[in-house]
Amino acid sequence: MKELFQAIYGGILYGSIYGLMAIGLTLIWGSLRMLNLAHGSLYLVGGYVAWTALNQWELPALPSFLLGVIAAGLMGLIIQVLLINRILGRSEFFTAAMIATLGASIVIDSGALLIYGARVKQMPPAFEGQFKFSGVVITYQGLLIVAVAVISFVLLGLFLRRSRHGLSIQAVSQQMDAARLMGIPTVTTFMIVMAISGALAGLAGVLLSSVFYLAPTAGFNPMVKALVVTIFGGLGSVKGTIWAAYAIGLLEAFLQVYFGSGAALPGLFLFMIIMLVIRPTGLFGLGEEQRL
Repeated sequence: MKELFQAIYGGILYGSIYGLMAIGLTLIWGSLRMLNLAHGSLYLVGGYVAWTALNQWELPALPSFLLGVIAAGLMGLIIQVLLINRILGRSEFFTAAMIATLGASIVIDSGALLIYGARVKQMPPAFEGQFKFSGVVITYQGLLIVAVAVISFVLLGLFLRRSRHGLSIQAVSQQMDAARLMGIPTVTTFMIVMAISGALAGLAGVLLSSVFYLAPTAGFNPMVKALVVTIFGGLGSVKGTIWAAYAIGLLEAFLQVYFGSGAALPGLFLFMIIMLVIRPTGLFGLGEEQRL
C-alpha cells in the first residue's frame, strides 16, 4: 500500500512538473507552428531572476517569484519582437525560427554563465517542511508545485476559451490567413502567445529550482522532457499535453517504485515508441485544421 501511494504521489508531482514546462511549448507550436528551442533558457531566466531577487536583493519570496515569471515572459516577448516577427511569412519560417531560437538560447545560457558562474545554486523552497501520509514523505513545496500547475492549466484553458485574446489565439492557430482577413492582428496575437509561454517557462523555473538545481545548463533536461511530453500528447494540443504529462509522470513513478530507478527511463521511452507507432500524431494529435 505504501508503494502504491508513493507511486501515485510521485506520478502526480512529476506530471505537474512536466506539464508546467510543456504547456508553453505546445502553445507556441499550436499557434505559430514553431519549435521554440529557447524554451529551456526561459526556464533559466525565471529561476535566476527569482534567485537574485530573493538572495541578493533580499525581497520576500512572493515578489521574487513574480519577478522571475515576469522577466521570463518579457524575455519571450523580446525574442518574438526582435527575431521571430522579422521572419514571419517566409517560406523557410520553420527552419529559420529554429535557428533563431537556438541562437537566443545560446546567448541567454552564455549570459547566465558570465553573470552567475558555473557553480550550482539552489533556490530555497517557498514553503519548508514536510509530513508523512501512509508512510510516504510529502513536502509542502511538492504540494505547492501540484497546486500551481493545476491552477495554471485551468486558468490557461479559461483564457483560451473565454477571453477575446484567447479566441484570437485559437482562430490564428486554426487558419492564420483566414484570421488575418477577419481583422485579427496576428502579429500581436503571436506576441501574446510568446509572452504567456515565456511566463509559464519562468514559473516552472521558479518552482522547480528549489526541487532540482540552478545552473547555466539546467534548462536542457526540462526542455527535453517538455518536448517529449508535447510530442506524446499531440503537437499543438493543450489538452493532450496535460494528459500526456500526467501519464508519463505516473508511468515513470510506477517504474521507479516497482522496478527501480534504472528501469524508469528505458521503460518510459519503450512505452512512448509503442504508443507513437500506434498513434503517430500522439494521444490527442490534431490535424492541421484544428489546434489548441
